Amino acid sequence: MERDEWKSEDRFLYLNGEFSDEQTHQIVERLTQHWEREFLLVINSDGGSSFNALCVTNLMKAHARVDTLCVGVALSGAADVLAAGRRRFIVPGAIAMLHQVSWELGREYAGNLVKNARFLDRLNSFLADRLSEATGRPREELDRDMSTDFYLIGQEIIDYGLADAYWSPEDVLKPAASRRKPARIQAEANDTGRKKAQETDR
Repeated sequence: MERDEWKSEDRFLYLNGEFSDEQTHQIVERLTQHWEREFLLVINSDGGSSFNALCVTNLMKAHARVDTLCVGVALSGAADVLAAGRRRFIVPGAIAMLHQVSWELGREYAGNLVKNARFLDRLNSFLADRLSEATGRPREELDRDMSTDFYLIGQEIIDYGLADAYWSPEDVLKPAASRRKPARIQAEANDTGRKKAQETDR
């Protein structure tokens, strides 16, 4: 696509249904081919490959201009993608779910089973650290919540820190001036603003 052929609808990306290799390829292709552009990734996915989710979130963090919008469900790895957005939106009634990484090991030698289990533990820890950064939640809380399927609905998703706000049509048209601050930094900034306002009132 030539630079002067870019249309407003070209900024939309979609993650729908299973988080498949094909959808991952499509998202990666669009981002890498139009690195200077802003995108909105629309999510309605029940998850899939943890490695596909890792691929997309890695690229989103590097790109830094991908907003996310959950219009239905963002389960498992799709919740990680929702949380990785620059500006993160949901619609009322959206559902998110977090849990630990699962891996079908199949028939393996004992030595490989041990190695794979250790790697799985490291991967879980790595992804939990990322979610802690994105949500502002302590690692201990995430470890506890993700030990089993952990569901959030509507406002709970925003309160937990996986999303920033409910979506409105203006959010699609309004460009972001700068990259969204990490949740923990943003929370500290909000606290500082409230304290200054209270001092002024006094």
